Amino acid sequence: MLVQQQPRGASELVEIPVAASAAGRVTIPDVPQLRNQGDQVVLIKTLRLISAKVLAAGPVTGTTTMALADLKKCSLVLYSRGWEKGHFIPLLTLNDVVDSDGTSATTIPFRNHATVLDNWSDVDWNKSYINVANGQTISGACVVILEVEYEVLQKRNGQYVSVEVR
Repeated sequence: MLVQQQPRGASELVEIPVAASAAGRVTIPDVPQLRNQGDQVVLIKTLRLISAKVLAAGPVTGTTTMALADLKKCSLVLYSRGWEKGHFIPLLTLNDVVDSDGTSATTIPFRNHATVLDNWSDVDWNKSYINVANGQTISGACVVILEVEYEVLQKRNGQYVSVEVR
């Protein structure tokens, strides 16, 4: 039986292409759905890594999901409200799916719950990036897939209220 800690909100899969032999910074593509617009504010609630055990390939590109050996080399840097709010978050700490195949070489570490953020707003996806550890490279072309749960607030009568995402 699957028991959810809390109801699932709106979410967006962010597919980040990584070139073969990538090193240093891998930019995250713009995600318009997760950007503030006019009188709307987007609050980022949780981040979750989608591993190859969950999706073997990116749903948009069809490119293979990053392997465990390469995930161990990567961290995430997130900019929110103009500053580096998340600095070198190890990608594997964002995995909350239990993986118990019994093979240590392929078992992916996990947390018991999704990584909950403190309602981060105005996340600048164009400025944010995946960092490949110094001196390391990625073994082949792949994608990193992040699931981002979010809430949209709309300004009404001078106050922000939660609105249903469509």
